[in-house]
Amino acid sequence: TGENMKKWILLILAIILFGVFSIVRSCQRSSREIVNVYTDKEIEYFIGKFAKKFERNESKIEVRINNLKNISDYDIIITDEKESVKNLKKEFKSKDLFKDELVVIGRRKIENISQVANSTIAMPNYKTNIGKTGLDILAKVEGFQEMAKKIQYKDDVMSALESVDLYEVDYAFVTSKILPLAKNSEICYIFPENIGRSQILYKAYINLESNKNPKRFYNFMEEELTDKTQNKPKSEKNKVIKTN
Repeated sequence: TGENMKKWILLILAIILFGVFSIVRSCQRSSREIVNVYTDKEIEYFIGKFAKKFERNESKIEVRINNLKNISDYDIIITDEKESVKNLKKEFKSKDLFKDELVVIGRRKIENISQVANSTIAMPNYKTNIGKTGLDILAKVEGFQEMAKKIQYKDDVMSALESVDLYEVDYAFVTSKILPLAKNSEICYIFPENIGRSQILYKAYINLESNKNPKRFYNFMEEELTDKTQNKPKSEKNKVIKTN
């Protein structure tokens, strides 16, 4: 009937319009300038949220995270590890971006860090900045010698989180920005605010030789962090890193 014919025509038009819209969106995205960002594994999800919000507001730039092999080729590097940027082959400007907090997660809350003495603990190994920070804290706890026998050292914070989530250990030392990824554990202990040694500083390294505009995304993150925390660390004097 004529009524059915109209419905079919409208459906076909809707499909065509949807197809055209999808092609246009795809073309717009493919024509975007790509800014490549490196992050440590534990903050990939955290920085990824900023990237998605930035792309919603910015039609000309696409942010890709941990998509390259050579760290020197990134437009922005965000890390708490000095070793990661030790041998960069390009010139980068470093700036303090944000501080994270070391916390203890598991399934049983504790009132004092010494209460983990009789429990198994996972933490990143001492070669990592986060692992060194956690171990330095534990080393000052009474009964550390016995406690040290029950520590399981992991490659990174992600592995420590997975270990406590899989019930392999009772507790894990992790950073707070990774908590959204925890499935079977929760915060059991937060270090007092006056303990500065539990803080982890993440720095951003901006590629000065990049032919793109990484500063735009950096400025966006800085503004978002300032708005959310109102506790942005005082930036050190900007440094320029250049290695051969």
